[in-house]
Amino acid sequence: MPSTNKSEREQRRAHRQALEAARAAKSARRRRLSVLGAALVAAAAVVAIATLVSAGPSRSATPTAHLTRSTVVDGVPETHGVLGNPKAPVTVTEYVDLQCPICAEASTTMLPTLVNDYVKTGKVKLQLRTLHFIGPDSVRAARVAAGARQQSKLWRFVETFYANQGTENSGYATDGFLKSVATTAGVNADAALAYAKSDAAARAIVTADRDAKAVGANATPTFTITKGNGKPHVLLVGAGDIHAALEKAL
Repeated sequence: MPSTNKSEREQRRAHRQALEAARAAKSARRRRLSVLGAALVAAAAVVAIATLVSAGPSRSATPTAHLTRSTVVDGVPETHGVLGNPKAPVTVTEYVDLQCPICAEASTTMLPTLVNDYVKTGKVKLQLRTLHFIGPDSVRAARVAAGARQQSKLWRFVETFYANQGTENSGYATDGFLKSVATTAGVNADAALAYAKSDAAARAIVTADRDAKAVGANATPTFTITKGNGKPHVLLVGAGDIHAALEKAL
């Protein structure tokens, strides 16, 4: 009997050990599956994010034939963003966001007279600072504008953009749309879009923000008038009283 009891105890112990080993193996397998599942989810998320980043904005282009080309600055020389005679005694700097509808309105109601009466006569030169506070479309547009500036066609690009401006933050400023705007404006579109992806383009819009902050330009459009080559006397004016302010400066 003692030997029989011992044998039964050994069998029960072996059975218990087998059950414990099975439970341990099952638990380990569950942990592995859990870790694998989390890894797959994380990997899927990374792939999804990478796909979105690499894809960027939609490239569905608005056909160039459907865009309107602005002619307001035709015939006026531009040198790296400075419109008109670089030696003109008065400098007008305009701070804009390319998505701003009031900026677009000013480009048709105020800019033609400013160009004809002051820039073409050599009294004033114009500069532009493209800001990007309205949204992502503003950032993309400002970067491509920086590329157009490198070709001394900033104003042509900006005015043509205004002529085809879409709804704020609707996602319309895709690479395709911006390429069509650039092409319509006579800009080398491929070069401008390539430049838009550079660190230099990023620095350009940071510099514009810094300049705006320095003069207190916290709305668009804002114009500053600086006379002479010494320490600038900056006058903040709106589109409505730019001409009176210029006459006073001249």
